[in-house]
Amino acid sequence: MSHTHPDIHHVFPVNGNKRVKKKEDRHSDSFLPEWREAIKANPFLELIDWYQAIEIENKQGFIGEEESASMRRKLALRSFEGGYRVFIIWHADKMNDSFANKMLKNLEEPTAKTVFLLVSENPAKLLPTIISRVQIFREDHVDEQELADFLVKHKGLDPQVAMNIAFRSEAHVSHALKEIDRDEDPWLTEFKMWMRLAYSRDISGLYKWSERMARKSRDAQRQYCKSALKVLDRCYRMGWLEMNVPMEGEEAKFYKDFSPFINTANVGGFLELLEEVSFHIERNVNEKIVWFDASISAVRYVHAGKKLMAEKD
Repeated sequence: MSHTHPDIHHVFPVNGNKRVKKKEDRHSDSFLPEWREAIKANPFLELIDWYQAIEIENKQGFIGEEESASMRRKLALRSFEGGYRVFIIWHADKMNDSFANKMLKNLEEPTAKTVFLLVSENPAKLLPTIISRVQIFREDHVDEQELADFLVKHKGLDPQVAMNIAFRSEAHVSHALKEIDRDEDPWLTEFKMWMRLAYSRDISGLYKWSERMARKSRDAQRQYCKSALKVLDRCYRMGWLEMNVPMEGEEAKFYKDFSPFINTANVGGFLELLEEVSFHIERNVNEKIVWFDASISAVRYVHAGKKLMAEKD
């Protein structure tokens, strides 16, 4: 599929990069070549992958007023084939207020034979007035067996290996595909570093780590929080609940060594801490301060877990 049908229009979060510098050019049409290439390479594209494709990893993507001007021009034209026109708005929750308010007018007074598809992983972030004017369809997640069958069929994996990957990725297709192609999750590498610095009470190292995290985009930082929560959940299940989580290699060694440190003394604190970090980052609180404050708390939580582990032994 080339994604070039003249009556299907794609709208997605963008920002300025080395090629697109002018504010008025920060709309989807300026990035269509990269979009088509990215979707062709990975139909299960994630937002963070898209930001990497257009080299804005350290910026926040958005759908803004420049996009509304582009859409207005398209709506003024007749459809190419005389039938319906479709606007697919990917990650619609990334609309800023200017675009959202103009989008609301399009929904209230729709142009004839025009369909707007708003795709979002966080529909609660859309304006309530927009939610009230659309028909909602919820897409169910695939289960682990469905994903494992997909990996066997399309990636030629051994059924047991495919099931292990499906389990570790929590039946997330994009995450499973990435796990096949790399030795280790880069967010796991960051988490390891964070925990080692916290365990050694290396305040200078934690400050430098916080500075590095703060230079990433807000979406990347929030993705780290999600990944860290997943790691903590696995550690708690393996170390305290003694549940088996299939994995191998260096990843298996890390979980075996670290999981006893995550227990009833700290798992709740860690979960609240990362949720709070994600909340503050989303609301534009100074990221460096947020991460350094969280790192100091991490020192306390790691050693609380260590103390309980020693008492258990």
